[in-house]
Amino acid sequence: MKRILIIETASPKRIRHKLDQILKTAVSPKPDVGILCRESNRAAYRDRPGVAIYALADDEEHALPKELEGKIFDTVYAFWTGEKRYRRMKLLAWRLKAAERLIIAGDENEFRLTWKAVCRHALFRWRHPLPTDHWNFVLRPAKIEAPETEPEAQTGQVFHGEHVLILQTAEPPFVLQALDRLNEKPLFSDPCYTLFCRNRPEVVDKFRGHPMLSRIRIHSEAGDSWKHLRELRRAKFDAIVLFLTGDPSYWKLKLFALLLGVPLRRILIFNEGIDCFYFNYRQWFALIIHRMQSRPMPQAGSKWSHSARILLSLLLKSVVLPFRFLWLLLVWLRLRYAALRYSRKNDDDSLRLPLFPGT
Repeated sequence: MKRILIIETASPKRIRHKLDQILKTAVSPKPDVGILCRESNRAAYRDRPGVAIYALADDEEHALPKELEGKIFDTVYAFWTGEKRYRRMKLLAWRLKAAERLIIAGDENEFRLTWKAVCRHALFRWRHPLPTDHWNFVLRPAKIEAPETEPEAQTGQVFHGEHVLILQTAEPPFVLQALDRLNEKPLFSDPCYTLFCRNRPEVVDKFRGHPMLSRIRIHSEAGDSWKHLRELRRAKFDAIVLFLTGDPSYWKLKLFALLLGVPLRRILIFNEGIDCFYFNYRQWFALIIHRMQSRPMPQAGSKWSHSARILLSLLLKSVVLPFRFLWLLLVWLRLRYAALRYSRKNDDDSLRLPLFPGT
């Protein structure tokens, strides 16, 4: 008889769905199936006859029940579907003794638990925080909530269209012109626009009350970057509106567009002329070349040679800069250490400096 254990690392509805699949596809003799779950969720599995339930106290998720110590299972199932409330219980898949450990990632994806698969899945989950079937098993919030700092942005309506994030990576006039352009020539189906802008009164006042904006999220340039990044990734936007107008003061926010888990082909880019295009490498490089050619040339020469020199310089700086910094740091440490040894050898207090200043 095959012994199977399912670890509750996803919503009870998803666990029951997988349990029903195992029982329906099982051949005789029927497998011995057990579920390792939280004590608070025990009642969700009582209607499955013949299934053993091993319950853990909600505050002891890291500990194995005594009845599982020493047991060896043929297959252990765990779910890695992006639900963070089950983080601790996911580690139990490594501690249990099993001939085979299978991970269910959602969207009918299933793989064996190996270090190679974990690294590959971590990269995939970073780009796609939740599987596409997540809301089939988890109750979707009924309302679009506005941030506490902007209570007037709350709509209280159920969202059924495309959720579009507008990153304010240009001055407000460019954003307002782009909104007018999208109003005249819509590019999204039933869009719900969320604006992510700077926390400045002169900026927020220009967008407050705009009929096309369903929500306004504000940020401070000084901090909370990781917090905003996590919240925006968790929102799972369908598309992003990005502004590349040549203004260098928004370069950090422009990087957010590449880290929010939205496919590159769903990033709509506006330039300084309010011309727009969905991201593709051909037009992206054409925009970069146009930017470089528009710069004043310091000396005589063709535009193409000047652009090539600038592009080559940017590539070399991006590659060499980390190694150059490490090399300078090593040289500095070596000189500090040599000065410290010299001062100790000659008993010269004037040269006796700490290796790390401030310590």
